Order: sequence, then C-alpha cells, then structure tokens
Amino acid sequence: MLALEQIKNPSEAVQLAAVQKSGQAIRYLKNPSETVQLAAVQQNGWAIEYIENPSEAVQLAAVQQSGNAIYYIKNPSDTVRTWAALFQ
Repeated sequence: MLALEQIKNPSEAVQLAAVQKSGQAIRYLKNPSETVQLAAVQQNGWAIEYIENPSEAVQLAAVQQSGNAIYYIKNPSDTVRTWAALFQ
C-alpha cells in the first residue's frame, strides 16, 4: 500500500490490483471509480470507511462482505440495513 502512495496518478488497473490485494488501500486513492470502490469493499467491507458518498451498490457490497461495515455508512437505506442484519 505504501507504494501506491508514491504513484501520482495510478491507472484504474493499478488501483484495482491494489484494492483487490487489500481493500484498505482505497484510502490512498483520490476519487476512485465505482468499479474500484466495489472491488475494495468486496475484498474488505470495512474499506467503506474511506469512501465518500458510496452508492447503494457499494454499500450493499460492503455489508454483504461484513455486516458490521454498516457502522461506517451514513444514512443507509432500509435495503442496506436489512442486508447488514443478515450478514452480522
């Protein structure tokens, strides 16, 4: 992850490779695409903590990976709450 900080403008392929290895790597990315966000939370649901305004799809992927990731989601929808309860 430290190497990711040293790359000025990593390509989406590099970003994907990094978050697939460790979802937490998303914290070093500025404005990651939804594809990168999804890959990060699928690897580690708690990575949603580092995503500003995640879409409902990203929120759902996060709570499906770890139901407790809901604690990092501001104003989750009823659907997201339901899925989080199922995966806790």
